[in-house]
Amino acid sequence: MPKDRRRRRFMAPDAQIVIERSSAHPVQYAIVLLVERNGLWHAVHTFDNAHHPEEHHEHRYINAEKQSPIITRGRPNDAMHAAETRLREHWPDIVKDWESTR
Repeated sequence: MPKDRRRRRFMAPDAQIVIERSSAHPVQYAIVLLVERNGLWHAVHTFDNAHHPEEHHEHRYINAEKQSPIITRGRPNDAMHAAETRLREHWPDIVKDWESTR
């Protein structure tokens, strides 16, 4: 399914959460924490279900390299809610961890 719905939530002028999802079922989504450094936006942490609607991946990044995922299973809406909540509540620590790898 194409991801045809998109919204952004700015957490700070240089940090945002981008949420993309499909309208049609089964729901496909990607939720990405982005930070701006030196005029460029970088992916810091990603949640998605690109391989199967009920298989959820959580990827952290070391520098610009996506790491192997943590995989969980469950309903897409529950996983999306948990991912967005985690990023909203912990984004400063996630960014700090990412910056320590640069």
